[in-house]
Amino acid sequence: MYLGMIWWVLEPILYMLVFYIIFGVGLKKGGVDFVFYLLCGLVPWKWLDSTVRTSSGVILGSAGLMRQVYFPKWLLPSYVVIANTYKFFIVFLLMIMFFLSFGLKPSSAWFALPILIGLQFLLVVSLSFSAAAIVPLIPDLRFAVNYGMTMLFFLSGVFFNVTDLGEPVKSWLQWIPTVLLIDGYRAVFLYDTWPDYYGLSKILLTSLVLFACGFGLLMRFDRYYPRVVG
Repeated sequence: MYLGMIWWVLEPILYMLVFYIIFGVGLKKGGVDFVFYLLCGLVPWKWLDSTVRTSSGVILGSAGLMRQVYFPKWLLPSYVVIANTYKFFIVFLLMIMFFLSFGLKPSSAWFALPILIGLQFLLVVSLSFSAAAIVPLIPDLRFAVNYGMTMLFFLSGVFFNVTDLGEPVKSWLQWIPTVLLIDGYRAVFLYDTWPDYYGLSKILLTSLVLFACGFGLLMRFDRYYPRVVG
């Protein structure tokens, strides 16, 4: 457990060092600003990606416990969400310290960070609950979740600016919640502006729909999971 927590903190630090050395020192492409740009996407993505992937298998991995004692199955993905959220805040604070150490100055736009983090937390919960609820019913979907998260990673604009793309691709991608979230973090940290409220409303609506589906399935099959997993 301790090694896992250390790696959670160490991984983004290694990201910071690698990207700074490659882009800031070696290629001199974008300099430190480009490292800021990447980290605004990588750090929030790490929270979402690791939580959803782990949650997709948490019920399958708890078969022995479920056969011994009854408990609401929504507690399993909830534990994963809480543990990874705690780790995310540590990494997020390290990222802010990294930004400040290289001259990035706080602005009034930083007051939007609690809104962004709250919306991402809701999205993380909704996707984690949905993955945890569906995968035990069709176990092969766990591979689909992994492939889907990998595909979402490349579509979310972590390494590029979605607004630079042409139509209609740009309009399509701007309906993806992770694209809107990453753009929101970059707006706050890099451009000293508040996130787009229309984009935030799309994140909220998508998250609420997914949460209703995921939590509803967890409640519907609550007593069925021990049998199907066993």
